[in-house]
Amino acid sequence: MDRRRGGLKIRYIMDRAERKRTLEKRLPNLLKKAREFAVLCDVPTSLVVYLPGKDQPVVWPSQEAALDVVRRYKEVGDLQRFKNNLDGAEFICKMIDKAKEELSTVQRQTRDKEMNLLMDDFFAGRRRSFDDLSPEVFAALESTVEKKLRAVTARQQELLGGSVLPPLPTQLVQPPPLVMAPTFSSNLPPLPPALDASDVSGLPTTEELQAFFMNGELP
Repeated sequence: MDRRRGGLKIRYIMDRAERKRTLEKRLPNLLKKAREFAVLCDVPTSLVVYLPGKDQPVVWPSQEAALDVVRRYKEVGDLQRFKNNLDGAEFICKMIDKAKEELSTVQRQTRDKEMNLLMDDFFAGRRRSFDDLSPEVFAALESTVEKKLRAVTARQQELLGGSVLPPLPTQLVQPPPLVMAPTFSSNLPPLPPALDASDVSGLPTTEELQAFFMNGELP
């Protein structure tokens, strides 16, 4: 048996002795997997293996269980058994229908992105009008705008607890007039003049400050 990239290459074993050793090694594992499958999934399972040179097959778990599985298989009608089997023409038609659905989805997504780009250009000031659009594109844009408006309205009603929103005003509402602050009387006394930092007249001298700290009073 050849090994490639750490795995077993599945092909017919030409050497007879090696083929026999592989059968003896793998058959118990196959029976073990069949038992695990039946127990874990709780489904009727049977395994029938004919060994080379043997008249009687290896049957798991028993001949009665294997016969019961075969009998249930035969009771199923041919139409029910092969209803999912498709011939070449049916398979091609099914693949064509699937491709059409995928194409329709991609076209719808592309159209939505194109409409979003047109609206983004309009709101950003890069487009002044939609007069240059073809009737088909303009109709698609109009449908997209209406869909978005319905979504916004539904969301607003949901946030307001299902209440009906009032209609938008058709005219601009004038804001109330500004109220001017009251003016102060001119009879108030004038503010004192600003102090000059360079004028030190009236301030105590260094000797007077020292006498204050010593005696507690200015001379």
